[in-house]
Amino acid sequence: MIGRCCLVVVIALSVLAGCSSERERQWYKPAANYTVAEFQRDRDQCTKDNVLDEQCLKRKGWVPLSGDREPADAPKAAPNPRGPRY
Repeated sequence: MIGRCCLVVVIALSVLAGCSSERERQWYKPAANYTVAEFQRDRDQCTKDNVLDEQCLKRKGWVPLSGDREPADAPKAAPNPRGPRY
């Protein structure tokens, strides 16, 4: 019985950790060579009270690598000249 309870707790904590709302983003500078030290310097300059100012990083030329862009509108299919398919 204790083993099952521990298993349920471990599974619940794993699900909660995987569903956290804040994701760590990865950043890069397009068409530029840079080092980790350069990124860390810019990140430290853009961090105040342990909160990263993403707009500050963007002003310095960094672009988020994660998929946080709005989805593009899907192209609309041309209407079928023979009418709808059933």
